[in-house]
Amino acid sequence: MENKLKANHLPKTLSLNTNRNVLTPVQKGFSRQILKLKMNDIVDIALNTKPKTLYKQYLENEEMTIDVLKLMLIQFQDFYNVKSKMNDNQLTETAYIICQEYRHFNYYDIGMTLKTAKATEKIYDRIDGGMILGWLSQFDVARTELIIQEREKQTAQHKAEWSNLSERSSEMTIKTFLSK
Repeated sequence: MENKLKANHLPKTLSLNTNRNVLTPVQKGFSRQILKLKMNDIVDIALNTKPKTLYKQYLENEEMTIDVLKLMLIQFQDFYNVKSKMNDNQLTETAYIICQEYRHFNYYDIGMTLKTAKATEKIYDRIDGGMILGWLSQFDVARTELIIQEREKQTAQHKAEWSNLSERSSEMTIKTFLSK
């Protein structure tokens, strides 16, 4: 049972060439993956696993992408059991706006945004597209900051690994340099 749960989790060490653990929201286990994810995992997914972006999904199959986003939004509304839920037109419009404005996101980003909202937001009577788009905007800022930090960390590490090459002067041969 423990191995089965681990199979549904995207570990930080997921290799670049393996997408077998990347699920879509309609697949069993996606919700569990989202519940287990932390922001660092989202950065790792964005930089290393690189699932298809919403825009790429949209170009490949517009109707399915919109339907999947609508499903995610409906499930989010059901979590709160609010009086005033978004109707089909509002869900559709919000899904299209998400695809246009957050085209660099993937389904994990949307899922993590909604998970964060569930954990931090108090909603009593309604959910609307403006609220969801506001949360996506906040998430985008936080996600971008973490990606920049990770890239800067990788750059610093790369520079540190190659810094000892600066000791070699243009007059010194490679053989001499390596024999030091």
